[in-house]
Amino acid sequence: AVQDMVDGIHGAFRDHVAEARGEALVAASVGKEGRSERHATNAKEVIDRVATGDVFLGTQAIRLGLVDRLITSDEYIAERIRQGARVLKLMVHTRPVGLSGLFSGPSRRNSPSVGYGGGFGGG
Repeated sequence: AVQDMVDGIHGAFRDHVAEARGEALVAASVGKEGRSERHATNAKEVIDRVATGDVFLGTQAIRLGLVDRLITSDEYIAERIRQGARVLKLMVHTRPVGLSGLFSGPSRRNSPSVGYGGGFGGG
């Protein structure tokens, strides 16, 4: 039952990547294999080759057409802010452990929540 669920999620992820990255996957496959007699003709074929459970370095993911570029999360957030996006700030709240935690209200230290921040690095 659990394996069926994992297989279903993996299949849905493969389908999503094939649909979202289709052209890039096929182009990377043709570019990578160059003059090879056999190259992938559609994204599903490429996914069958790369969705093996292996972990790829960023440069490998670019070469395979899985990503367009490599940037840090800070660079991405700053870029999105410059484009006018509204950025949320993740605030981690904690709850006391033990019996006292059952009777006390939420603490600002242990229960994760998302709140609106005042922009990049703001509060």
